[in-house]
Amino acid sequence: MVFGHGSNHIFLVQHTYNLTTLIYKFDLLFNKDMSTRIHSSGSLGTLIIKKSIEVNITSFPKTFIYQNNQGRNVTLATDRDFTTPSADQSWLFHVENVISFSWQTQGGKISYRFLEEATEDIFRFWLYHLVLPIYFSIAQIYKFLHAGAVEVDGKSILFMAPSHGGKSTLTDYFLQKGDALITDDKMATFEKDGVYYAVPSHPYHRPFRLEEVLGHLSENPATEVKPIHAIYILAKSEPDADIVIRRLKGIEKFSRLHEGGEMNFSFFTRDYVTYLSGLANKVDVFEIAVPHDLERLEEVYQAIKIHTLALAPSNKLL
Repeated sequence: MVFGHGSNHIFLVQHTYNLTTLIYKFDLLFNKDMSTRIHSSGSLGTLIIKKSIEVNITSFPKTFIYQNNQGRNVTLATDRDFTTPSADQSWLFHVENVISFSWQTQGGKISYRFLEEATEDIFRFWLYHLVLPIYFSIAQIYKFLHAGAVEVDGKSILFMAPSHGGKSTLTDYFLQKGDALITDDKMATFEKDGVYYAVPSHPYHRPFRLEEVLGHLSENPATEVKPIHAIYILAKSEPDADIVIRRLKGIEKFSRLHEGGEMNFSFFTRDYVTYLSGLANKVDVFEIAVPHDLERLEEVYQAIKIHTLALAPSNKLL
């Protein structure tokens, strides 16, 4: 089975559910054996998740990241130096007292083990929101942006902002107006033939930021990979300020995109910078002044919708 933009990965991940879910455009097959091959329409690959009796933490002596996330101590570690990850390199994502995930860079399997505080919902939170983006980044399948995204009249538009910068609130407002959810927070992208694409992530949306909460199940999730039509970078302004949309150019455009990078691991910095440079050269990026007043969200919504529908596509095959 061939991945849609040039890779040969088949991802096998195993789980306790008896269902199939399309996440990041890969079939996640729950409670299936390794011989299962289900390739639903529009998917780019297959993942089967398998529970492990034991994940030996001592097998991963090289700690890459150790931080507090969701009120938990979280570790990303590997079994060797990580300056240039190899295909058979092993990785560990460990949430203290909750769950451990392990995989190889291109090994085709993700294993997990529940610890004392794990639940099925917490498992899916960590898998969907963090483990899969890390996995796809290390395997160099997708490049991620810290962005919310919706589909407006068939066009993929992204909202970027720092944490607590309003992108989740704005994304939620677009969903309430009937637009389709592409992603809540981590925007998977890839480039093929000079075109940069937005990949639907999972159908959950978190307009709030409660710890380890999977989110609301969207009634209208996007299902197709489409070119990125435009990126809007949110800038908070005074409650009574005008809503102004300004095109970004040159080094400012690249710098603002770079500030919104996600899963930018140090060993891929040069590759990621090159990717963002190409994205900046191809996709229209704008700053929008968003008044700090929830009652004016309708004005912001209308301004973006009118602007994006009038915008000629620049990110297209030449």
